[in-house]
Amino acid sequence: MSRDILFRGKRTDNGEWVEGYFVKGEWYFDKKEIYALLPLDLCFFPRCEISEWVEVDSKTVCQYAGIRTHKNGRKIFEGDIIKVNDFWTGVVVWEFNDTSFEVEPIDEMEVMECLGVVVNGNKVQVIGNIFDNPELLEGE
Repeated sequence: MSRDILFRGKRTDNGEWVEGYFVKGEWYFDKKEIYALLPLDLCFFPRCEISEWVEVDSKTVCQYAGIRTHKNGRKIFEGDIIKVNDFWTGVVVWEFNDTSFEVEPIDEMEVMECLGVVVNGNKVQVIGNIFDNPELLEGE
Protein backbone atom coordinates (compact mmCIF):
# COMPACT_ATOMS: atom_id res chain seq x y z
CA MET A 1 0.00 0.00 0.00
CA SER A 2 1.36 3.41 -0.89
CA ARG A 3 0.28 6.87 0.16
CA ASP A 4 1.10 10.31 -1.08
CA ILE A 5 3.41 12.33 1.15
CA LEU A 6 2.59 15.85 0.08
CA PHE A 7 2.53 19.32 1.59
CA ARG A 8 1.21 22.74 0.71
CA GLY A 9 2.22 26.20 1.83
CA LYS A 10 1.89 29.87 0.88
CA ARG A 11 4.70 31.30 -1.22
CA THR A 12 6.68 34.05 0.47
CA ASP A 13 6.97 36.04 -2.76
CA ASN A 14 3.30 36.28 -3.79
CA GLY A 15 1.14 34.50 -1.16
CA GLU A 16 -0.18 31.87 -3.58
CA TRP A 17 -0.68 28.28 -2.40
CA VAL A 18 1.72 25.68 -3.80
CA GLU A 19 1.95 21.91 -3.35
CA GLY A 20 5.07 19.78 -3.29
CA TYR A 21 7.63 17.95 -1.20
CA PHE A 22 8.57 19.77 2.01
CA VAL A 23 12.18 20.73 2.74
CA LYS A 24 13.54 22.66 5.71
CA GLY A 25 17.10 23.81 5.40
CA GLU A 26 19.62 26.59 5.68
CA TRP A 27 20.29 29.19 3.02
CA TYR A 28 23.82 28.74 1.69
CA PHE A 29 24.89 32.40 1.79
CA ASP A 30 23.59 33.77 5.09
CA LYS A 31 22.65 30.58 7.01
CA LYS A 32 19.04 31.78 7.25
CA GLU A 33 16.57 28.96 7.99
CA ILE A 34 14.38 28.32 4.97
CA TYR A 35 11.18 26.37 4.37
CA ALA A 36 10.58 25.30 0.80
CA LEU A 37 8.41 23.07 -1.32
CA LEU A 38 9.91 21.18 -4.20
CA PRO A 39 7.49 20.84 -7.12
CA LEU A 40 5.91 17.48 -7.91
CA ASP A 41 7.51 17.48 -11.36
CA LEU A 42 10.95 17.90 -9.77
CA CYS A 43 13.95 17.83 -12.09
CA PHE A 44 17.52 17.29 -10.89
CA PHE A 45 20.51 18.43 -12.92
CA PRO A 46 23.82 16.48 -13.17
CA ARG A 47 25.34 18.02 -10.03
CA CYS A 48 22.13 17.51 -8.02
CA GLU A 49 20.96 21.09 -8.48
CA ILE A 50 17.20 21.35 -8.34
CA SER A 51 15.39 23.09 -11.19
CA GLU A 52 12.77 24.88 -9.10
CA TRP A 53 12.00 25.22 -5.43
CA VAL A 54 9.57 27.59 -3.82
CA GLU A 55 10.15 29.30 -0.49
CA VAL A 56 7.03 29.15 1.70
CA ASP A 57 5.87 30.74 4.96
CA SER A 58 6.65 28.16 7.66
CA LYS A 59 3.39 28.94 9.51
CA THR A 60 1.33 27.84 6.50
CA VAL A 61 2.94 24.44 5.82
CA CYS A 62 0.23 21.75 5.98
CA GLN A 63 0.40 18.04 5.23
CA TYR A 64 -1.96 16.26 2.83
CA ALA A 65 -4.23 13.93 4.81
CA GLY A 66 -4.25 11.32 2.05
CA ILE A 67 -8.00 11.69 1.55
CA ARG A 68 -10.02 13.47 -1.11
CA THR A 69 -13.60 14.70 -1.05
CA HIS A 70 -16.07 12.40 -2.77
CA LYS A 71 -17.87 15.23 -4.57
CA ASN A 72 -15.04 16.72 -6.64
CA GLY A 73 -11.94 14.79 -5.59
CA ARG A 74 -10.34 17.80 -3.89
CA LYS A 75 -7.37 16.96 -1.67
CA ILE A 76 -7.93 17.49 2.06
CA PHE A 77 -5.02 19.09 3.92
CA GLU A 78 -4.29 19.80 7.55
CA GLY A 79 -5.78 23.24 8.31
CA ASP A 80 -8.71 22.81 5.92
CA ILE A 81 -12.17 23.69 7.17
CA ILE A 82 -14.68 21.09 6.07
CA LYS A 83 -18.48 20.90 6.11
CA VAL A 84 -19.97 17.46 6.74
CA ASN A 85 -23.43 16.59 5.38
CA ASP A 86 -24.30 20.32 5.30
CA PHE A 87 -24.75 19.90 9.05
CA TRP A 88 -21.54 20.64 10.97
CA THR A 89 -18.10 22.09 10.30
CA GLY A 90 -14.66 21.26 11.58
CA VAL A 91 -10.94 21.81 11.09
CA VAL A 92 -8.61 19.05 9.91
CA VAL A 93 -5.82 18.65 12.48
CA TRP A 94 -2.95 16.23 13.08
CA GLU A 95 -3.59 14.47 16.40
CA PHE A 96 -0.05 13.55 17.45
CA ASN A 97 -1.04 11.20 20.28
CA ASP A 98 -3.31 9.17 18.00
CA THR A 99 -0.94 9.67 15.04
CA SER A 100 -3.83 10.38 12.70
CA PHE A 101 -5.68 13.23 11.04
CA GLU A 102 -8.84 14.20 12.87
CA VAL A 103 -11.63 16.71 12.50
CA GLU A 104 -11.86 19.18 15.38
CA PRO A 105 -15.42 20.53 15.44
CA ILE A 106 -15.91 24.27 15.37
CA ASP A 107 -19.12 23.85 17.35
CA GLU A 108 -18.00 22.64 20.78
CA MET A 109 -21.10 20.48 21.07
CA GLU A 110 -19.68 18.01 18.54
CA VAL A 111 -17.00 15.40 19.29
CA MET A 112 -13.62 15.14 17.56
CA GLU A 113 -13.67 12.39 14.93
CA CYS A 114 -11.05 10.57 12.87
CA LEU A 115 -10.93 12.15 9.39
CA GLY A 116 -11.22 8.76 7.66
CA VAL A 117 -14.43 7.98 9.58
CA VAL A 118 -15.89 11.42 8.81
CA VAL A 119 -15.19 11.17 5.07
CA ASN A 120 -16.33 7.55 4.72
CA GLY A 121 -19.99 7.57 3.67
CA ASN A 122 -20.59 11.26 4.34
CA LYS A 123 -20.91 14.27 2.06
CA VAL A 124 -17.75 16.26 2.85
CA GLN A 125 -16.74 19.50 1.22
CA VAL A 126 -13.73 21.77 1.82
CA ILE A 127 -15.15 25.24 2.46
CA GLY A 128 -11.91 27.05 3.26
CA ASN A 129 -8.84 26.92 5.48
CA ILE A 130 -7.67 28.49 8.73
CA PHE A 131 -5.29 30.90 6.97
CA ASP A 132 -7.52 32.38 4.28
CA ASN A 133 -10.90 32.05 6.03
CA PRO A 134 -10.46 32.63 9.79
CA GLU A 135 -14.03 33.98 9.95
CA LEU A 136 -15.27 30.41 9.41
CA LEU A 137 -13.75 29.41 12.76
CA GLU A 138 -16.35 31.48 14.62
CA GLY A 139 -19.04 28.85 14.03
CA GLU A 140 -22.69 29.51 13.56
